[in-house]
Amino acid sequence: MTLKERLEFCNICENRNIDMKVGLKCNLTNKKPEFENTCEFFIKDEKEAERKLKLKLDATGTSRSQNGSLVPSNNINYGVFLTIAGILVLLLLSPLFGAIILTGGISFLMRGYSQKKILAKNKSFNEKLNEK
Repeated sequence: MTLKERLEFCNICENRNIDMKVGLKCNLTNKKPEFENTCEFFIKDEKEAERKLKLKLDATGTSRSQNGSLVPSNNINYGVFLTIAGILVLLLLSPLFGAIILTGGISFLMRGYSQKKILAKNKSFNEKLNEK
């Protein structure tokens, strides 16, 4: 396990401690994480895990889609609607407005699929935690 993978556990552990010289370390051992696969001292901080997940979901997408939902399916549905509407407006009414709507639709699609990927990664991480 790499240090980065270990720190994923430590970031949401109740026993975490931040030292300005060392960085994130265990409050019980006073060291950087050295465990393999699982830590015997790990206690999941549910609030922190939820906060970190929300931050990751909120940070996805482009500035056009930043006011979108934190639910991937909502962003994907909205993106599909805007993409289809953008194509129709592009072909039938105005190339400029159609391109703007189409770009917005693609932004929401990208946000939705990025959020799906983050949720899948979070799910596999939680499964790894539950194996312990």
